[in-house]
Amino acid sequence: MKKLCNALIFGLLFLWQLPQNLVALAWLAVSRPVKKIAYRHYCVAYAARLPRNAGGVSLGSFAIVSPALANDSKVVRHELDGHTVDSKIFGPLYLLVIGLPSVLHLAWHVRFGKGKSYHDFYTERWANRHAGLR
Repeated sequence: MKKLCNALIFGLLFLWQLPQNLVALAWLAVSRPVKKIAYRHYCVAYAARLPRNAGGVSLGSFAIVSPALANDSKVVRHELDGHTVDSKIFGPLYLLVIGLPSVLHLAWHVRFGKGKSYHDFYTERWANRHAGLR
C-alpha cells in the first residue's frame, strides 16, 4: 500500500511540474548523466554536464549538479531540498517565477558581477531557506 501511495504522489507531482520535468528529461537525455547522487522528497539528483558557470539546476522532479560539485553537500541540498520545493509550490508557473529569473540573474551576475552576492537574489534565498542553509 505504501509503494502504491508513493507512486501516486510521484505521478501527481510529475504532472503538476510537467513543463520543467519535460525540460529536465530532454536535458538528461542530451547530457548523459555521470551518476545518480541522491533521491529525496520524490526528486532525484544527478551529476551531469551543465553550461559554464552553472553549479546546478533544478527542474521539477530532477536536480542536476555539475560533476565537479556532486560531492558538495551544500550544493546538492540547495538544488534537491531547495529549488525543488519551489517547483512543487509553483508547479507549471515555476519556469516563469523561478527558472527564467534565475537564469537571467546568473547571466547578469556572470557578465557584470558587481554589487550583491549571487546568492542574495530571491530565487537563491528561497532555495537556501527551504534547504535549511544560510
